[in-house]
Amino acid sequence: MGRIEKAYRTRFRWLLEHFRARRLDKGIDWLVHRAQRLCTNKGLTAAESLMKVEQELTDKAPSSKLPHVLELQFFCDAGLGGLARWLRAAGYEATWEAGIDDDVLLEKAARARTTVLTTDSMLMERRVIRDRVIPAFWLPPTLRIPEQLRLVFKEFRLKPKPSRCMACGGVLRSVNKQELRTRIPPRTFLWKDEFFVCARCDKLYWHGTHWDRIQKELQHLTAN
Repeated sequence: MGRIEKAYRTRFRWLLEHFRARRLDKGIDWLVHRAQRLCTNKGLTAAESLMKVEQELTDKAPSSKLPHVLELQFFCDAGLGGLARWLRAAGYEATWEAGIDDDVLLEKAARARTTVLTTDSMLMERRVIRDRVIPAFWLPPTLRIPEQLRLVFKEFRLKPKPSRCMACGGVLRSVNKQELRTRIPPRTFLWKDEFFVCARCDKLYWHGTHWDRIQKELQHLTAN
């Protein structure tokens, strides 16, 4: 059994428990076999077919499966730095540390009471996650960042909020551009009026093309 199939089996078990399925192991095997049939009949890869079956099952889950929590916070594993930045842009606290060890990640996530996001199927087999001492959500490692973000939004029923600092997750406060004249590039100072500074790391922001692209993607998530 491959690592990706193991991760999906864990995910299937969690979803079937929410459906109050009586024969969990048999149900999981049936779902895996369905994915294998999709591989043969539709020409999908194993990962694509497992994802399709998981999405079908998720769509059937009760809408109250998870509450909409505005203050939900995330801890992204070492491979999800891009996702962490996009979650911050969407207004959510998302911690990320380059090269962080799994044991350290779990210790910090437990202390901060955050939800772990990971592409590491082995991490999902840790007892504290398997027993849901630490809440966690596994993302297929083949997904691009917008697809990762879409899955997280769907799973946790998120809605975009005022953007946070993409570097550290701090709150952005609006500032008078005259106060920051020496920090703003001269040409930008002439054609932009709105500027923001992170209350945590003091990073300067304004609404440029990168910002517009992110906001467009977030609007697309909301519409779907």
